[in-house]
Amino acid sequence: MALARSSELIKNVIYKAEQQDAYSGRVPVYTGEFWTARQRQMHPLHYSVSYRASFKPELPDFFIQRLLSNINGPLVMLDPFGGRGTTILQANLRGHIGYYNDRNPVSGFLARARQHIPDLKQIEERLQQIKLDPTDDSLRTVADDERLLPFFHPGTLNEILQLRRELLQDKNRKDAALQYIGLAALSRLHGHSGGFFSVYSFPQISILPARQALSNQKRNQQPEYRPIRPRIWKKICADLSKPLPARYNSLAAQNAYWQDDARHLKQCPAGVVDLIVTSPPFLDKVNYYDDNWMRSWFLGREGQISKQDLTMTPHLDEWLRFMQSVMQEMGRVLKPGACAVIEVGEVVYRNSVIHLEKELAGMLPLKVTGGHLEASEIFIHTQEFTKLANCWDVSNNSKGTNTNRCLVIRKL
Repeated sequence: MALARSSELIKNVIYKAEQQDAYSGRVPVYTGEFWTARQRQMHPLHYSVSYRASFKPELPDFFIQRLLSNINGPLVMLDPFGGRGTTILQANLRGHIGYYNDRNPVSGFLARARQHIPDLKQIEERLQQIKLDPTDDSLRTVADDERLLPFFHPGTLNEILQLRRELLQDKNRKDAALQYIGLAALSRLHGHSGGFFSVYSFPQISILPARQALSNQKRNQQPEYRPIRPRIWKKICADLSKPLPARYNSLAAQNAYWQDDARHLKQCPAGVVDLIVTSPPFLDKVNYYDDNWMRSWFLGREGQISKQDLTMTPHLDEWLRFMQSVMQEMGRVLKPGACAVIEVGEVVYRNSVIHLEKELAGMLPLKVTGGHLEASEIFIHTQEFTKLANCWDVSNNSKGTNTNRCLVIRKL
């Protein structure tokens, strides 16, 4: 959907009277399709790696256009639950600076690896410099074989290990070309086509080795040798098939990347953020720890963070207490008059459907450092599901999280 239609859409969206009653008429609620349901319509750099529970780049772009279009930039955008970095990347593409935070070190790599993008020639030259010998098994261990050979041919695994060693030696992340090569490789680790390093597997999450072995038996398949260099290069060319804005690297160089608790952004000064767009975990509906075990291994991040650090509570009251602290911290870092957009969904809790934006709005107004937070408006984005949702066996508007429910709060 063209950006030019955004303001027109807002004027013509359906207003749900029952939602007005639910919020005592205090908060305008808009329901409609505010951005396109079509896949991969934004800059291809957004799709360099898949990530479960991430929102589409059209979501932060919609709110950038709505809330920042009349303010001279560059401005500062923050995502305290940064995930793969969609908000921060779109901020940079739109001419703004991004502050990124996420407890998951794997997520942090996904975001930081796109902070500086060398040109294709530099990346190609760096890729050719890396030794990738399918016959060299000197880096293999018994533990690696047990976990990884259900996915990879031994020759492919040898090459993956050699690239992994190269990437881990760049501890200070000074080699931007190598970091992006690592990102492309990480995105190709496992999947459902010949473009991935693995035998047929699920592309978005890392299933457990025993489950992969069972899948191999059922599908009568075994890993074949797949050289990784051409697959990495093909992915990089797709990611960078569209030119970046001229100021992208200079703006992204001013980004900040943190791994703090979202309730205590200790590295972020008070009153400096112009817009927050974020999506917190919806109770305990996604297991970020187990879903990314292979990526954690590839990046050498296993053991850096515990499962407890990435697991949210299954209890609504505990989640609301957590989110109240998060909103108070948002209020501290926001400038007066600035907004935060919190994207949540509907979840099944104790056999009832709970609209989380309603629960959050019920805690407002909220006193914060330098003022207070008030609910400004709510956008409920609805659309027909596409291929990815069907992979999860989520039928249209019948179960799971079927809508993007965005609560906009403002610091006054």
